[in-house]
Amino acid sequence: MSLDHLALLRADLDSFVAAVDHGPGDAPIAGCPGWTVVDLGVHLGEVHRWVLGALASGAPPMPDTEDVPQAKTPGEVAAWVRVGADRLLDALTTLDPEAPTWHPFPVEPKRAGLWRRRQAQEASVHRWDVQNAIGMAATFDAEFAADGVDEYWTVMLPRMLIREHRETPGTRLVVQSTDTGHRWSIDGSEGLPVLLPADSPAHAELHGTAASLLLRLWGRPSDDVEIRGDADVVRGWLDLGGA
Repeated sequence: MSLDHLALLRADLDSFVAAVDHGPGDAPIAGCPGWTVVDLGVHLGEVHRWVLGALASGAPPMPDTEDVPQAKTPGEVAAWVRVGADRLLDALTTLDPEAPTWHPFPVEPKRAGLWRRRQAQEASVHRWDVQNAIGMAATFDAEFAADGVDEYWTVMLPRMLIREHRETPGTRLVVQSTDTGHRWSIDGSEGLPVLLPADSPAHAELHGTAASLLLRLWGRPSDDVEIRGDADVVRGWLDLGGA
């Protein structure tokens, strides 16, 4: 089953804006130490505007923070995020997903459809962040979460490692989703994650629901995972995750 990333993005942005507007704005974000609800709202709003610049220019955009709300109240930030979110959704809806584009991720060929998936996954995790921070029920669709796990390995982690001049552990890890059946076998011996056939042997395994795996890979609190094999190997990979 293919996922409608635009529809998923729209739903998560609606929920994100509602959660930021609800507040409290100073509630801490567990997965982003030092950030509050309004800080995360500003972050996501800036991401939307940065992506819009990339889509418009076809090149790395310059950061534009001129219109960031000054008071940073929950209502003001939520309204500002809404404006940028609507503009982003309009742009991604209009743009052919097969059209050539620029993006900073080591994925070829560079097609515009990557932005739909990337922004949907970004909004999904940060929607969970805000809902979790203010005590709202925060859940994930299992298939969408599995897509997020896959995107972490193939798009985001390679980008983060290149940007931060870091390398993967020189080990092999298997990640098994217990509710969707997805299985990833990752080799770090070349410095960047390489996906191997799913049945390849590994030094350790990490099992859990797709949602719990996604949260744990991104450094969010999640106790619903099971380590099999060398725990140090698993920790070495999990330490790569972040906000």
